[in-house]
Amino acid sequence: MNREMRLQLITQLISEYEVKTQEELQQLLLDKGLKVTQATISRDIHALQLIKVPSKGGGLKYSFKLDQDYIVHEKLKRKLRDALISMEVIQYFVVVKTLPGHAHSFGALFDSLNLEGKAGTICGNDTCLIICRSPEEANRINEQLQQFQDSF
Repeated sequence: MNREMRLQLITQLISEYEVKTQEELQQLLLDKGLKVTQATISRDIHALQLIKVPSKGGGLKYSFKLDQDYIVHEKLKRKLRDALISMEVIQYFVVVKTLPGHAHSFGALFDSLNLEGKAGTICGNDTCLIICRSPEEANRINEQLQQFQDSF
């Protein structure tokens, strides 16, 4: 079986089962008639950009980065709905005012997103500052965040 077919099979197995370890994945592949080494599995996990996320049954399981991006987006939507006070663009910055105690969780979510043009975040108790690479990118990031806010 070539590499592409093996990667497709791994994708199918990760979608169907809660695979928690490389050994479990190796056994599932063996059950499908494919014997692979742990080193090959490790390279395939890297190639597929699999990550570990909490599983329903406890512990961690392999998942796709896309799933994780979806989770971050959903968390941000909830956070914007529940704790956002205001957002304002000031030159290179997007100033996000939150309820007291929520700024750091906003910052962590902003850092998890792939916001093009974001240089970083600085957070206090009720304010998160998104530092942008240009005023234009600050406006664009503000618009992206407004779209998240408008989606609920």
